[in-house]
Amino acid sequence: MLFSREFLARKMAIVAHKTYFRNDKWKEDTKLREDLVQYISQGLRRHEILDFLERDYRQYTWSLRSLDRRYKYFRIQRHDEAVTIDQLRSAVKNELDGPGKLLGYRAMHAKIRQEYHLHVPRHAVHNVMYDLDAEGLENRALANRKRERLCGNFMTKGPNWVHSLDGHAKLMGYQKSTFPLAIYGCLDSASRKLLWLKIWTTNSDPKIIGRWYFEHLYETKVIAQNLRIDKGTETGEMSTMHAFLMSELGAEDPVSSVVFGPSTSNQIERWWRELHERLELYYKEQLKYLKEQLFYDSQNENDRCAFLLERFFR
Repeated sequence: MLFSREFLARKMAIVAHKTYFRNDKWKEDTKLREDLVQYISQGLRRHEILDFLERDYRQYTWSLRSLDRRYKYFRIQRHDEAVTIDQLRSAVKNELDGPGKLLGYRAMHAKIRQEYHLHVPRHAVHNVMYDLDAEGLENRALANRKRERLCGNFMTKGPNWVHSLDGHAKLMGYQKSTFPLAIYGCLDSASRKLLWLKIWTTNSDPKIIGRWYFEHLYETKVIAQNLRIDKGTETGEMSTMHAFLMSELGAEDPVSSVVFGPSTSNQIERWWRELHERLELYYKEQLKYLKEQLFYDSQNENDRCAFLLERFFR
């Protein structure tokens, strides 16, 4: 088969153009290597890692094959065979002695990779947990099966379309007055990423909630299209602030950008449940012990101030 000179010239130009972008500068890119290690520690899948790399490192060409080659060049492995069973056992035991005892083996596996940088397979974590706490592991599995239920559908147009905000007072105790541990947070409803979380003596003061929201806007320079909040007194300043800013940005109906509804249908409630089951249950036992052993008096202002200083400012 014969080809015209014009056809061959176009083909050679295309090959030369592609070759031009194939450089080896990535081999000296230390930031790229650090990010690749971080993605492995976070347990991301290959196609998820590829999405981040195509966004943050557009100067390099990317594909699943090139990703594998670069991992191999940097000697980064998803499973590190150099990790000994004693190292893994020590890390798991350390977690089981604290709030980590509430975690299942999947959550424990993620924490071991992220906090201890031990890149081991999931079944290895399960086996160690079974050796150290077989009864607890089985009880957590039974509790998860009992909790399974049908969930409703939720639709959103993407990141920063709806931000869900709500308060959480499970650690405050009886009538929300025993311990000064009020929590308030903001979650992106599309990615389920926790955008900010605050802990203070109260989460019902509208001026404090408004200030936290303003600080988030000032630091990130990002405002959501809609806010999903409770219709309570603590959200007055924040909702007014959001509606005003949306009107300044040219929204057709800025008032409708603030959506009110019950807490039970707010997306952040799911995160509160995870927080309660994986962390708060452990610390509630510690707080209960302090109160029962008379180490803490909720009516004593000095005790309340000392509690805050000890827990948050040391």
